[in-house]
Amino acid sequence: MDVIRNSTGSKNNNKKVAPELGRLFATYQLIPSFKLSERHHCYVDSLNGVDELPEPRPPSSLKDAIFDPKKYTAVDKRAVQAPTKLLKQPLSVLVEYLTEGYDDDMSKMRAIYRWVTAQPIDQLSIDKKEPPHSHTQFQLWRIKHRKGNYAQLVSLLCRFAQIPCVIIHGKLKGSTYEVGEKMDDEQHYGEWNAVLVNGDWRFVNAYWGTCAEGGVEDTKWEVVDRGGGEDVKGDQISKQLFYSCDENYFLTDPDQMASTHLPHDPIWQLKEVPVTEENFEERAFLKDRYFNLKLKLISPQKCVVHATGEVEIKFELPEDRYMNMDFQYLMFRLKRTSAQGSLHRYDRYVFLHRVKDTLLVIRIRSPVADTFRFELVGKDVTVEDPAYDYDWLTIFKIIFNSEKENCEPFPECPIIGWGPGRDTIECGLAPMSHFGGEIEAKDTGALEVKFSPVDGKDWSTKTVRAELVKGGNNAEDVSDHVVQRYENGDLIFNVNTPRQGEYALKLFTKDEGEEIDRNFCNYLVTSKQVGENFAFPRGFNEKLGPKKGAAIAGIKAISHPTGFLQCEDEEIVLEFKNEKNIDLSLNLSGKMVRPEVAKRLISQEQDGDICRFTVRFPQNGNYGLRLMGNTGKGFQSLYDYVVKYKKNRSKRIQLAPLSQTQAGGTTAASGGDKAEIKGDNSLGSHLPNQLRERIRNAIYEENEKELEQAIEEMKSLGLPTMKNDIEVAEKELEFFKCRREIIDATNEKDMNVIREALKNVREKQLETRLEREVMNAKGMLERIRNINKLLHAVLTLDQKTIGEIRCYNSPPPAVHRVMMATLLLLGHWEEETEDWKNIQIALGKMGKDAIKRRIQELVVDNIPLDVALGARDLIRDFSLDQVRMVSAGGATFYVWVKGLTEELERRNAEVIATVRPRTSNRRKRERTMVPVD
Repeated sequence: MDVIRNSTGSKNNNKKVAPELGRLFATYQLIPSFKLSERHHCYVDSLNGVDELPEPRPPSSLKDAIFDPKKYTAVDKRAVQAPTKLLKQPLSVLVEYLTEGYDDDMSKMRAIYRWVTAQPIDQLSIDKKEPPHSHTQFQLWRIKHRKGNYAQLVSLLCRFAQIPCVIIHGKLKGSTYEVGEKMDDEQHYGEWNAVLVNGDWRFVNAYWGTCAEGGVEDTKWEVVDRGGGEDVKGDQISKQLFYSCDENYFLTDPDQMASTHLPHDPIWQLKEVPVTEENFEERAFLKDRYFNLKLKLISPQKCVVHATGEVEIKFELPEDRYMNMDFQYLMFRLKRTSAQGSLHRYDRYVFLHRVKDTLLVIRIRSPVADTFRFELVGKDVTVEDPAYDYDWLTIFKIIFNSEKENCEPFPECPIIGWGPGRDTIECGLAPMSHFGGEIEAKDTGALEVKFSPVDGKDWSTKTVRAELVKGGNNAEDVSDHVVQRYENGDLIFNVNTPRQGEYALKLFTKDEGEEIDRNFCNYLVTSKQVGENFAFPRGFNEKLGPKKGAAIAGIKAISHPTGFLQCEDEEIVLEFKNEKNIDLSLNLSGKMVRPEVAKRLISQEQDGDICRFTVRFPQNGNYGLRLMGNTGKGFQSLYDYVVKYKKNRSKRIQLAPLSQTQAGGTTAASGGDKAEIKGDNSLGSHLPNQLRERIRNAIYEENEKELEQAIEEMKSLGLPTMKNDIEVAEKELEFFKCRREIIDATNEKDMNVIREALKNVREKQLETRLEREVMNAKGMLERIRNINKLLHAVLTLDQKTIGEIRCYNSPPPAVHRVMMATLLLLGHWEEETEDWKNIQIALGKMGKDAIKRRIQELVVDNIPLDVALGARDLIRDFSLDQVRMVSAGGATFYVWVKGLTEELERRNAEVIATVRPRTSNRRKRERTMVPVD
């Protein structure tokens, strides 16, 4: 709430009278004369009027809903600048100054808290002689000489301000607390307050809000890892007190308070389900920054973790802030004798990454049986306060009962960490294939990593490079096992790990004119392959495909536009359009071919402006093909290919064309090569005519089930002379299954299912016979990729950009129309969105109702076609440039709406002419209300 001051803001000129005092409350009998209020579970100096106060119960709202420190800067400033002469005045005078002009308890309480937290008591020059008891400084003197405490001081100040305030006593997880230890009533004793503000009891700990001890010297622990560089604080041993105002301990929420404060009376936890003392000691030790960042601990739930070799810690991150969070860690090892061995660079045994945007996972392994303390620190990188830095999120004590078998360190952790994140987005890229920090390579050790530009920029001219480093005790650079290409607007890296193990894949880029390249993403690659893989040919580490001079020289690849090829045939034919008829040559390189032999493996022919090269590969391996052209200034590189050749060892069966005149045979209905089921010469006269006819009819009718059954019956005859006929029939059955799978996958519109179906077609060598189906599947795959690109562009919008759209009081027409169309696709009719305030409400929702989450969960096929056409019409009068000129965020939503509606038009092309666009719910209601005679 806003601060409320009186109309004059000055002292009351009326004659001063002694202020009316409030009550003193404490959960223990502070003075023998205090009486117990059973309703409030505390002692009070007088029971008069106490029953009017609410009993201790959970507050009706969280702190964030009622308090914004920015609204109380004037209150803070006045409290901090209180004249020092007030120290020699009674507390009543001090409180009169602090609360002057404030009519609300929130402002009064804030002024008291801020004045107390501004007092550097240990540094105050107060005489050793006890000051007069009537002076304010007497209370500070009592604190300095350990005769009183902050909770008692706050209680006295609140008494004069007539704010009900309870002194709560109990156990604290403070600077003397060691993770996992038994809580001692004396060593961990502490006091704090609960104050009644706006009808709710809320916690205040002015001592913790005033000073934070730098640490108590501890000789039991040895720092073995800083896990993040010089900025991380945590192992600086000091007994000095640092004074500052900590907002965490003003009106603290019960869940946060329960992590470190355990009242003697459970009811003063202000929780529906209080924490037990046993649970308080065992539960995970969560610090203030954990609650500030709105994290959620998934596992483990206890602060002491027993593990065998390896342990995993998981956190859920908030959807609206995950991109702005940065995490690092500290690892301490319990000191042992040198005979037990030493761990240098223990950070190599910790792997911290995000499995997905909102899931943080930390994996820790140990090559020795020992005890460690793991501290996770973090911060919100958008906070610009110079005093804001990394701070503790949580601390665990990890006891490794035994070492991990064959334990090796992870690859070196890069400075920006693992997985796509803020640096990726700042470079203008979004991941399209792998969204976490770890990739498990296929059993072949091969993988493909893909990124798409989020800003639509052309990356073909940017310098990009990749490093691949083998992990373990001895790092090994194997960067010759990575190649890259820029294709269809995507940046693609192909990795071929040499052998089993863990690798760091580090990706870099730099713009023209920059001297130092920038690391934009890193992955931990885990390969469980069998055998070893060849390196890619040297000299092909830059982008594959067309070079800068190709377009100038008039060269265009016709047969193979992609620069990375996987081939099972020992020959490959490359065709190029040579518009300017320049001299071309093709070079072949690789470890499997000698230079003097390479020329004999290539033949060249010219057909008009088409230049054709036929290349033969001598054996399995990775080869480099470089097209060279003479543009008048000597030969230069125009096109690069890397070919991964692995011969298909399966036996190939030639299928003869089948006509209905041949032995009564029939053909499959689909185009391409035809299969032949011969007559008596092949199947033998001993085969019953019924079975032969069933197979022919099943192929003709494309009856997959009938054909499969007939083949099984044919096999059951067990005649060796029928082996070839069974193979022919099985080939047709395989064709039917592949065609059904690829058609179903295309209709299902699932990217992974389509890829698997295409892979199956490729492995079965049916691309020619299924040319039309493959073309449709690839087209659908590309359309799904485009939708995913649009989705990622929206999901990478930061909350600030959405906030800027929401902050318009009167938005530009283009922005209003775009947001109407966006919300229409999400189910909001124009009756609602014509009022900009309703759009602001929708943009301001969080959690499952947040607009980005709703877009992410939207199923394209569930959008009615008439609604999609209505959204299309809403933005029809505006171009992308017109929207971008007034709002970059609005432009992203424009592209998403336009792309989605165009995709739905393509999916419903046959019926679109019969559908009327719809933006309003009125039309539907009007139809349902037509009277029936």
